[in-house]
Amino acid sequence: MRTICDVAELEHVVGSRSLPVMMKSIDRLDSHCHALLGRAPAAVLGYVDTEGRPRAAVVGGAPGFAAPETSARLRLPVPADAAQGTGAALLVLLPGWRETLRINGTVDRGGLAVEEAFLHCGKAVIRSNLWGPGEGGTADTEEGTVIGPAAEAFLATAPFAVIASHDHEGNADASPKGDPPGVVRPIGPTTVAVADRPGNRRTDTFHNILERPEVAIVAVAPGDDRTLELTGTATISTEPELRESMSERRSTPKAVLVVEVAQVRLRHTPALRESRLWDAEWHVDPGELPKPSAIWTDHVKLNETSGAKAKVVRTMANEKMLRTGLDLDYRQNLY
Repeated sequence: MRTICDVAELEHVVGSRSLPVMMKSIDRLDSHCHALLGRAPAAVLGYVDTEGRPRAAVVGGAPGFAAPETSARLRLPVPADAAQGTGAALLVLLPGWRETLRINGTVDRGGLAVEEAFLHCGKAVIRSNLWGPGEGGTADTEEGTVIGPAAEAFLATAPFAVIASHDHEGNADASPKGDPPGVVRPIGPTTVAVADRPGNRRTDTFHNILERPEVAIVAVAPGDDRTLELTGTATISTEPELRESMSERRSTPKAVLVVEVAQVRLRHTPALRESRLWDAEWHVDPGELPKPSAIWTDHVKLNETSGAKAKVVRTMANEKMLRTGLDLDYRQNLY
């Protein structure tokens, strides 16, 4: 199988990280983050457990479950097996809203010491129709070292997943992936594949995997209170046949994430049931939230990257222009 082994090859295939894209992040929680967290009932947390293994879990249960104590610290229900002082990443879900808030930091006394916050584009949520009506699931659960029939059936219905990864310094990332049902595709009893689709163009997951290939994936299916967590070792494939097999809307992904699975956990998840993510009556009204274009504009201006080029990016940041470009991008570059 053809795989990408270094950053130069990765950027040749999927593109490099541009300065304006990277400047959409800030190193603290601002008023926009506070507003979004106050309405969010659930999130996916990528973390490291006490045995040093990558994990990913849905946490929460009610709006405001993750509460900012300061601009640099977030209180939230951390899993009991999370190792203190290790990198963790939070992908915050607001039901009915297409964008997601991402907060990266370090597990610290029942919360997260915040090191980075940024808004992720809504393409994964749009492609997955995440907030559409769900059919519900069965009561089947499954745990083991292979993808059994219950896990395979669940993956066939799941349009949305989050991949948790870490770099060689232990910094964490939790990246959303969305497609029609089957976003995580089994290609063997212990192997799954996830296509790389257009997103925020940071390619954090791929960069992390080149340094530290261990990952955790958590998949969800609308209306189902179960989650499927897969942990294992990832590679980045450019195999033509695999890429072609994962084409959508006549668009072939430039790369595919392939994970050799070591552990499978299909479980009922109280946070999903309690947060009522797929109850339309509990969905947020996007009109009551800050405009994504305003959040990105403000975050660019708050970003403290030094240098002449960064100063130009801050000066040129314009909410109206960004909003127009964003709407066009969502229409034309979904795949």
